[in-house]
Amino acid sequence: MQRKDVETELGKINFAYQEGEPLLVCLNGFGSFDTAQSFFKIIDSLPESYGIFAADYLNSGFSSKSLKSYTIADEANKLASIINSFKAKRVIILAHSIGGVYAMQMKDKINNLKAFVGIEPTTREIILNPPKESAYIEKSKNMDKLEEQIRADLSKILTPEENENFWNTTEQNVQKFDEKDNQNAQAALENDPYWKDDTKLDNDILSVLITENYRQKEYKRSEYASKNSKVVSLGTYHYIHFEYPREIARIVKDVAELE
Repeated sequence: MQRKDVETELGKINFAYQEGEPLLVCLNGFGSFDTAQSFFKIIDSLPESYGIFAADYLNSGFSSKSLKSYTIADEANKLASIINSFKAKRVIILAHSIGGVYAMQMKDKINNLKAFVGIEPTTREIILNPPKESAYIEKSKNMDKLEEQIRADLSKILTPEENENFWNTTEQNVQKFDEKDNQNAQAALENDPYWKDDTKLDNDILSVLITENYRQKEYKRSEYASKNSKVVSLGTYHYIHFEYPREIARIVKDVAELE
C-alpha cells in the first residue's frame, strides 16, 4: 500500500491506501495503533483486487496534532471527502470501536456506501448508560490485562518481524504526542453532537455486527442494527480483529458478495 498526507484546517491526515473495488474503509479505535497495521491481517486475507483506505485520526498514528478544537463530526467530514476522491463504485466500512461513531457521522456523506461491518463499534448505550449485567461488570475488571492480551494475540498472528515493527511503530507514534494532544482527541469525542441525537444506520445499508457473546443484546438494540443487519458472536475481548482476522476477512468478503 501507499501512504499519503492531506492537509486540512484541522490538521494533517495521513492514510494508507490502494486502488481497487470494492473500497474497504478501515476505521480504527482510539489509541496509538496505526490503522493500517491494526487491520493488516484482515487486509492480507482479502483479494488483492480490493481497494483499501486506512486513515489515522488526528493526534494519533502517522497523522498530525490537531491545529484547533474539533469534534469527531468535523474530522469525519474531512475523511468522507478524501474517501469520495477515490470515486469508488462500492464502499464497505470496516470499523472497530470508536470507528463506528466516525462511520455513523459520515454514512450520509460517503458516495456509494453499501455495507457496514462493525467490530464492537461504540454504542451510545455503552457510553451514556452502560448495562448493569454481571458480564459487563466482570469484563471491566479485566481492563488492566488488555495490553497483555493484545501482545499475546499479535505474537500469534504476526511474524516476529511484523510484530516488532508493529510495536516499534506504535512507540514512535506515542512519542509524537503529549498529554495535551490526548486531551484534544478526548474532547473531540466527548463534545461530539452524536451523543445527543438518535441517528441510526439506514435500513438499506447491509450491516454485520461482530461482538463477544455477552454483548449481543446490546447490539441488537443499538443504533447499528437495522432491518438489513445481523449480529455475529466472535472473540473473547474488544480487539476481536487481533484474535480472528481471517474470520473477519471472510465476513467482509461475504458481505461484498451479498451486496
